[in-house]
Amino acid sequence: MAVVIDDVASYLATNSVGTVCTDLFKGYLPESPNACVAVLDTGGSQPNPDIPTKEPTFQVMIRSTNYTLGRSKLDTIRSLLHRQANVELVSGQTYFYFILAISEGGHLGRDDNGRDLFSINFHCRTQ
Repeated sequence: MAVVIDDVASYLATNSVGTVCTDLFKGYLPESPNACVAVLDTGGSQPNPDIPTKEPTFQVMIRSTNYTLGRSKLDTIRSLLHRQANVELVSGQTYFYFILAISEGGHLGRDDNGRDLFSINFHCRTQ
């Protein structure tokens, strides 16, 4: 079974958010490049013992040297993922009953190198 962040990263790559291992990363945010996106596993909700599903959560972080471009990328990612329902983002992989943004996402400030950081968190239910 595929890991949720793998499917999310592949889906974002398919929708021109970035290229996996070049400027779109799974599980970590590297020091370079300056402009990039990372999909991070953040755990999830307590499993329901009566329903055989999982409820993982994940975070998407965006780093940019330009506030406007970083905010635009955040909005694009939110539009691509929020309210997905009854889909496989990657054919033959994880089945998502739903993906919902936990918040609108926002600016976290700047890192030590002056690059703008943004994040948005999602909750999903998978098979």
